[in-house]
Amino acid sequence: LPLEVVVDREETRTLRTCLDDLTELQRSSIEMSYFNGLTYPEVAAQTDTPLPTIKSRIRDGLRRLRDCLRGRGHA
Repeated sequence: LPLEVVVDREETRTLRTCLDDLTELQRSSIEMSYFNGLTYPEVAAQTDTPLPTIKSRIRDGLRRLRDCLRGRGHA
């Protein structure tokens, strides 16, 4: 396998591990926004959650995700 494929798989595995460290609410909000392409207002509407709560949840989740990735030698 080319090195790039191995590195990409390892990074994907690390990202998945770090996502699993988030709360379920943080993870689902981030997945809806970043992986499914929903806007923050769309995530709020779909989850019947106030927009400021969604913004805080995603912000805090992304901070935890960043810290986890840094701690594992990525990002």
